[in-house]
Amino acid sequence: MMGVAGVLGAALLCAIHGATVENTLFEDGDGANTFRAFNPTQAEETYSMVTANRFWSQIFGVAFSNKRWLHFFMLFVPVTGLWMSALGVVGLALNLRAYDFVSQEIRAAEDPEFETFYTKNILLNEGIRAWMAAQDQPHENLIFPEAPWKRSLMEL
Repeated sequence: MMGVAGVLGAALLCAIHGATVENTLFEDGDGANTFRAFNPTQAEETYSMVTANRFWSQIFGVAFSNKRWLHFFMLFVPVTGLWMSALGVVGLALNLRAYDFVSQEIRAAEDPEFETFYTKNILLNEGIRAWMAAQDQPHENLIFPEAPWKRSLMEL
């Protein structure tokens, strides 16, 4: 779960970063923004970190103090997420499970007071199955009216 959160969080951070940079670009004298005329060796900034910080601090109440911390965080989140997902795959490969459902099933059968997520899921599934039985099997609850021809014959 940490891996998924890291990767999706990184995607969200990258999208937010791109939108923020695009919306805080400085305009140059030609009417075109500096994004099109960006030179990696130029000394001046291409976007306003102050404007971006003001914007995000109004929304979230916090903002990054400088560009280096922001970009470090944007690097740290996906790398940590990928490492966590790699550890999860290794754990599955080595059969290191946090919950061994087979032993829980055996213990739950022996001890009726033993309650785990496994036993709660069993009870929930049984309850949902019982609750939905009428909707799942409508043919079991059909009510057929009397045949109309019997009624008309009785009236004669």
